[in-house]
Amino acid sequence: MAILRSLLLPLGLFLCLGLLCSPASCINHNDNCTFFSKVIATTYSGIHANPNVYKSNTVYTVSVPVNNSISSVVLRAMDQHDSVIGSWQKADKYCNGSVLYHMKSPYSKLFEAKWVSPSSMNITAVELQVFTVDFHNTARVSFKMLKRNANSSSRRKLGEQLLLPPLHPSMFSPKPGL
Repeated sequence: MAILRSLLLPLGLFLCLGLLCSPASCINHNDNCTFFSKVIATTYSGIHANPNVYKSNTVYTVSVPVNNSISSVVLRAMDQHDSVIGSWQKADKYCNGSVLYHMKSPYSKLFEAKWVSPSSMNITAVELQVFTVDFHNTARVSFKMLKRNANSSSRRKLGEQLLLPPLHPSMFSPKPGL
């Protein structure tokens, strides 16, 4: 019985280690995710997108006003079904369909990122969600709506429910030692 137990212990540890380092779990963008200390919804965003109407398979320039208290900007694009869509270019980190860009200069007044819309023709509207994050890890969230027609709204109506699927306020944190 003692010999059997001594053989099973290393086998059990080996299997556990194999599960922890399986290819599905070792390559994981969620390692960069954490929670903001606080999320505040803003009523004026100042976000601009060029072009300012939704078109499939198009590169957008998204501009966000910033100041020297902003350490990073987190971006996400959601379709009318609250699905994350498109791709952001040259992001510093990825987390559950959102991207994080570190501010490169404390003197910047405007942050710009490139977003590529998907080629699907079934999308009627896209909501760009922008989180400006300060050095205390407080995020201010604002929105820019892109619709296929020219009547696009720049922000949510006051009192409209804020939905952040699937992360809620969960976002990014640098890994220890970085």
